Amino acid sequence: MVAREQYERLARHLRQDGREHVDMTFAQVARVIGAELPPSAYKHSAWWASDPKHTQAVWLDAGYTARPDPAA
Repeated sequence: MVAREQYERLARHLRQDGREHVDMTFAQVARVIGAELPPSAYKHSAWWASDPKHTQAVWLDAGYTARPDPAA
């Protein structure tokens, strides 16, 4: 299980990047957080929803929304 602090690494990464639009693969996200993404991140677009109640939705804190492309 990934801890909130690991997802915070993603928020810091996005803030430091600073671009309006940031493309990342699932593997890149996993490298930034230092852990594998859960299977649901690959199977369910709802995992990437812009719901602040989701622990992993730290991209909202950095001013982004997520739009996964599992086919990419």
